[in-house]
Amino acid sequence: MNLPERWVREAALGIHTEVMSNTDGKTLAAFSDELVNLVTRTTPGIAAVKGAAYRVVSGVAIGADLIAVSDHALKREERIGVVLGAGGETTANLVGRAPGIDLAVLRVQGATLSPLKQAQPTDLKTGALAAVVGFTADVGPSVSLGVIGALGGPRRTWKSGTLDQFIRLDVNLYPSQAGAAVIDMNGALIGIATPALSRHSAVAIPYSSLRRVADELVQSGRIRRGFLGVGVQPVAIPAALRGRAGIEAESGLMLLSVEPDGPAEHAGLQLGDILISLGGHPTPDIDDLQEALSGEAIDKDHEAVIVRGGEIARRQVRIRERNASKSGDRR
Repeated sequence: MNLPERWVREAALGIHTEVMSNTDGKTLAAFSDELVNLVTRTTPGIAAVKGAAYRVVSGVAIGADLIAVSDHALKREERIGVVLGAGGETTANLVGRAPGIDLAVLRVQGATLSPLKQAQPTDLKTGALAAVVGFTADVGPSVSLGVIGALGGPRRTWKSGTLDQFIRLDVNLYPSQAGAAVIDMNGALIGIATPALSRHSAVAIPYSSLRRVADELVQSGRIRRGFLGVGVQPVAIPAALRGRAGIEAESGLMLLSVEPDGPAEHAGLQLGDILISLGGHPTPDIDDLQEALSGEAIDKDHEAVIVRGGEIARRQVRIRERNASKSGDRR
């Protein structure tokens, strides 16, 4: 039987549409089931943290007895109530804070935690799906689904901290999900979510930053900062001076003040010197100098490369720890 060509096309199109509809339905159902499974696998590694009166936020296990939480949401330091995603309740005490990246670390009592596996930074892609999995004391796990909105390299925060990687989240973050686990679609931990480091979106504090800062807090109880004892201002280095001194840096930090009995004075640095690098770290800006004065630099000798009188000079500087009472623009 010969059927009109139009009938054949419409019949084929109808069959194709029906097949596609059925396929899409099965795909969405499978994705939904996998997302539920993902939350179930993540839950043992998270907790609800009673960090303030009438407020419960989320925390993420980063060690057998350590939980990472958002610093801005933690108003208590001792006997902090914790409801574990794996089941049971306990208390925790503060190990230390790193407000610069909105991180605090707690040590739980009488419980062994199950940290999540780490996502590899090189595997992260802009536009990839990411889930924020938190935990509440009353209803249990909560989840928000979104994407990684933007990725970048190391980033200074407005609180003068440093994230090893900038990870912006395009996700609806509930108040209880401050400190929640940010996971990829394989269930690996990207970091913890915070709304406190950006005015426009949630940000993930990357796992590498969590681990680095937590190790320092466990060891020292605080984030140690180096002290050079100078007041500085960024300045451009004229091309003629760069050519005469044989340097490539287009800018450096001019020393506007040198604190008496400070590391810089002991090293022979003077007013008007232009600091080009410290310990091998170029210092074109104040943020770069702060990076060079990390906790690892303390009590060690570092070479300061300066421009003085149009010539390159080098001095050995022993960095001291910054006193908590130090303030102002001195580094």
